[in-house]
Amino acid sequence: MITLNIQQQSLILDRLDDARRDNPELEWFFAEERVEPTIVKNLENVQGDERDVILFSVTFWKDAAGKLKMDFGALNRDGGERRLNVAVTRARQELIVFSGFTADQIDSSRTKAVAVHHLKTFLDYAERGAVALPAQDAGSVGGFDSPFEEAVAAQLERRGWMVVPQVGISGFRIDLGIRHPDLAGAYLAGVECDGATYHGSATARDRDKVREQVLRGLGWNILRVWSTDWWFDQMQVRCRPIFRTSGNTTSPISPASRRIRISSSNSATGTRCEA
Repeated sequence: MITLNIQQQSLILDRLDDARRDNPELEWFFAEERVEPTIVKNLENVQGDERDVILFSVTFWKDAAGKLKMDFGALNRDGGERRLNVAVTRARQELIVFSGFTADQIDSSRTKAVAVHHLKTFLDYAERGAVALPAQDAGSVGGFDSPFEEAVAAQLERRGWMVVPQVGISGFRIDLGIRHPDLAGAYLAGVECDGATYHGSATARDRDKVREQVLRGLGWNILRVWSTDWWFDQMQVRCRPIFRTSGNTTSPISPASRRIRISSSNSATGTRCEA
């Protein structure tokens, strides 16, 4: 077992000590004469240890005010990404992750720690598989491309949505990203306007099909607003589902830890997810 800090390690060791007193038959799993007895290590001292199966504890959760802090101990310090890399590569066959939150609840904009960004990517990969790797967004990579995009964003913001212009993802830019109201690190939808990005595509197929198919394949809910519709009947466009996407929102996961399993037995993606 690997934990993110000493406190989690101590708690697990205490619970295991209680279980071993109540069930003496468990002693065999911890016996020193075994080639590889059961171990419980933390992020700082697991270097060099390997096992066929590793249980990885990421059981942080929200504070008393209901806010998930972007403070993950050693991961926030210099070199935290190396510690995380060591922890997630200790399993020969299977890594089982216990986490109190999902990748969508990590708000990358609130921390500069490289390891926290890597943790977000890792949890997303554990849950969704290989598609999560190209699906990582780079946040806003520029301002509005046109006054049309600004007008659409202004209408969305008047209705309470948080809008991020020019979200970079897998070599593409999504004109407007709508932040999820419940999951700080996720987007509820992407809004495509027929602005500079649209007209800059080489062919009609690239503009109207390929780009959207790729983004949907990466997990994005893509909505489109046409400038001609906006020009002739702005009120009708405003009343379309693009401005009523609140029905797609989901509640945050419960404090109970999610159980995510990563297994080398899946030859297609190398991952398996259980919640």
